[in-house]
Amino acid sequence: MRPGLKVTLVILFEALAVAFALFFFWGVHQQYQAIAQSGLVEIQSGTAFLLLPLILPILHLMSIAEKHLVAGHKLAKFRKMQSRLFIFFVLMLPTIGFGINQMVISQLKQQGYHACSLVTHQTRSSFTTYSKDTALCPKS
Repeated sequence: MRPGLKVTLVILFEALAVAFALFFFWGVHQQYQAIAQSGLVEIQSGTAFLLLPLILPILHLMSIAEKHLVAGHKLAKFRKMQSRLFIFFVLMLPTIGFGINQMVISQLKQQGYHACSLVTHQTRSSFTTYSKDTALCPKS
């Protein structure tokens, strides 16, 4: 593969990873706006996994650090640390996303919202509607 094509693909994949993360945070922002402005808020589960592709830019940064900052006998230690950091980030990125989603749900409950009985399920997520007034809940 040509070096220019490799660089282009890396940039595209990293941009896509950042776009997924931005989409996640945009969704959280939209939910907070809905809490402040509306009596009806729809929460989607499973969006925390949108943060997982951020592992690609993190790996890229670690490989750059390996090439330019580490040399000699410290290289083996750094590579061992890299594998541990990879596992750490693979576990922590979705955990952070789940934590943020739980903060949104906690904010809903503090504002007096209650989950409606209608929950729609899709392949990887479910949609739960929260309402301050049960009369506003959508009917099945």
